[in-house]
Amino acid sequence: MYLRKRIPYKDDSYLISLTMDNFRVKRTVVQNILKQSYEVLVICNNEDEVIGYLCYKLILKDVIFINYVVLDRPYQGQGVGGSFLPNAISYARKKGIRGVTGFVDNHNSEAYQIFRHWGFRPLVNIAGGTLIGVII
Repeated sequence: MYLRKRIPYKDDSYLISLTMDNFRVKRTVVQNILKQSYEVLVICNNEDEVIGYLCYKLILKDVIFINYVVLDRPYQGQGVGGSFLPNAISYARKKGIRGVTGFVDNHNSEAYQIFRHWGFRPLVNIAGGTLIGVII
């Protein structure tokens, strides 16, 4: 498994459908988040197939907010999140990022546990979920 930068004309249709299926959001919401993201990293399996993505925006010079981490359903619960997260953190460090935040929905306890395992801590409980963060 590896990460690569998104190629909009090649990846966006799949990324939008994937997000709509996983989070039940409108196409325009996903399109806007992808457009406003500082960067979108695509997760590929060993056969070079896109199986998910991570997108984030800068909230300070060296602190990011993760908008989405999405995996295709067959890959959920298979340890994929835990295996690509260290690569994503290493990538962020190389770009000068020192802090990472995100929001985990209360109904997504598996994602919450993965982030906790990699050092993310709850910052505040807010409407339907938890704002998490880590200094890297």
